[in-house]
Amino acid sequence: MGQGGLVAYVEAQIERDIALGRLHPSGQFGPEAKLAQRYGVCRGTIREALRRLAARGLVVQHPGRRTRAVALDESLTLENLGLALHDARNPDARWLLEGYFSLKRQVLVELLVDCCARASDLDLDRLGSTCFGLWDAARWEPGATCAQVEFALLRQAARVAGRPGHVLLVQSLQRAFLEGAAQLLPFLGGEALRQWATCARQALSERNVRALQQELPALLKACDELVLNAFAPAPQKPASPEAPCAQEVHVGAPVAATGQDDAVEPSSSEEGTGDRPTPASAQDETREARPCDAPLRVEESSLGGRDGRPPIPPLPPDNP
Repeated sequence: MGQGGLVAYVEAQIERDIALGRLHPSGQFGPEAKLAQRYGVCRGTIREALRRLAARGLVVQHPGRRTRAVALDESLTLENLGLALHDARNPDARWLLEGYFSLKRQVLVELLVDCCARASDLDLDRLGSTCFGLWDAARWEPGATCAQVEFALLRQAARVAGRPGHVLLVQSLQRAFLEGAAQLLPFLGGEALRQWATCARQALSERNVRALQQELPALLKACDELVLNAFAPAPQKPASPEAPCAQEVHVGAPVAATGQDDAVEPSSSEEGTGDRPTPASAQDETREARPCDAPLRVEESSLGGRDGRPPIPPLPPDNP
């Protein structure tokens, strides 16, 4: 590995340590000698790596003072998008990527709509040829080539539409993606990319603004969702427990009144059989219907007969 490659490697390692919060809580780095020992390089390599990080706004250097890392919420810019992508499990990583893709979609749709309104037929034909080149790259070429052709389409559309500010914005979008989010390149391409490239080409050839504003954004979003889910899958919401069945019988629940009536009162077909003994099943149901803690009371009137006559005395014991 050459000196330039070694500096880039150490720069990436220090950037990763900053992103993952591995530095001292104060954000200050140690002496160059200690950093050189930690990363296994010479002090000159550490000095050059820190200088590059300072140029990107990730660290602050002052003469006579230790180098200090800048807080993430202050250093995170479009060009430094990769700073938030070191941990794909972090919800902020997907959130920032979603914002990046949303911005790129808005820029592309807005530029193509302007091209339909003011570009010549020759310019629209050239834009259509670039869309076909993107369709072909999505089928045969790797993701890095697809990204190059897509940003070429964005730059071309910005120039045709006469938007110099968008030319600069496209440059920043491209640098952020190819340098900061290079780990997404293998996920580009495929059928989803070919679909929106075909839609854009047909809409430009017909000057169909409605298709560009309604159909193209949905196809662009579907393509971006595939890339997002491949890199940082969306967290799945836990399934809500099913509601208990209304007819489920709970232990300890009171018996319904209708059930008590059915258990105690005889049916109409059994009228006139009140003197008969109660069947065993009906007795069990009656016991279940009666509260368990209610004491059994024996009324005095129950000792006598039903016609009011005195009770029959008990039999005397047998004589031996």
